[in-house]
Amino acid sequence: MRPRLAAVAVAVAVAVVLALASAARADETARQILDRRKTLDDTTRHWDDRHQKMKLTIFDRRGGERVREIELFDRREPGDEQKTILFFLAPAEVKGTGFLAFTHKGRAADQWLYLPELQRVRQITARARNESFMGTDLSYHDLDLIQEMTSWTEADARSTLRGEATVDGTPTYAIEETPQREDIGYKKVVVWLGRDDLVPRRLELYEDEAEPKKRVVQSDIKPIGAIPVPHHVEVATLAAGSHTVIEIADVQFNQRLDPELFSQRYLERGQR
Repeated sequence: MRPRLAAVAVAVAVAVVLALASAARADETARQILDRRKTLDDTTRHWDDRHQKMKLTIFDRRGGERVREIELFDRREPGDEQKTILFFLAPAEVKGTGFLAFTHKGRAADQWLYLPELQRVRQITARARNESFMGTDLSYHDLDLIQEMTSWTEADARSTLRGEATVDGTPTYAIEETPQREDIGYKKVVVWLGRDDLVPRRLELYEDEAEPKKRVVQSDIKPIGAIPVPHHVEVATLAAGSHTVIEIADVQFNQRLDPELFSQRYLERGQR
C-alpha cells in the first residue's frame, strides 16, 4: 500500500474507533457513568490524605455577611470510609472550634464538635444532624451525605440518566438519584457531572418533588497533579434566601498525615 493510502487508512480506522467509542458512551446508563467516576477516584485520581484551607463567607437573606477561615484534614480508610478533622482559624469568636467526622459506607457518620469556650467535645446526635454547621448553609447531615454519596450503589440510591445539559459553559451528564435508605434523608438528589472529567458541577437536594431545598455549585476546577479540584463552591438554601461561598486554597495531597490527628484527643487539643 502506498504511504499516502496507508495514512488515509489509519486515519479512517482511528475515526471509526472514536465513533464506536462515542456510540458506546451514548448508550451508557447513569450507573455506568457513576461507576466510571468511582473508578477514577479509586485509581488515577486516588489520594490517601488531603490538607487544605478554606474561607467561608456566609450571606443571609438581608445581605448580612460573616466570614470564617478553616483548616481541614482528610484521611481515606479502607472500605470507602473517611476521616475528617477541621479547625476554625478566624474570626476570634469561633477560633479553636473543631469538628471531627468518621464517614461510613452505608450508614450515618460519627461526628463530634469541640467548643473551646466550654472546653468539651459534643457528639452530634441523630436529633442534631439537621442543624446548621456553624451558621453555614450546610447541615451536619449534608456534610456526611456529600462525603458518602460517591460510594453509593443502586441499593443506596437508584440512578436515572436525565440526559445532557450545560452548566456554566461545561457539558454535563444530569443524573437523578432516588435514595433507598431512610438515613439519607432527601427524597431526590440530582447531580450534574462534567462530561469530560466527571467532576460534579452542580448538586441539588430535594425534600419533596417540587423545588430543591439546597443547591451546590462547584467551579474554578484546577488540577493538583492528576486530581481535578474545585476551588470555588457555592451552597444556597433556596427558600431561606441564604447562601455560603467557599473558597478553597493550599490543597495538598498525600502528606502522610499522622493517623492520631483524627482522634477526639487531638480534637480537644486543637490548633493550640
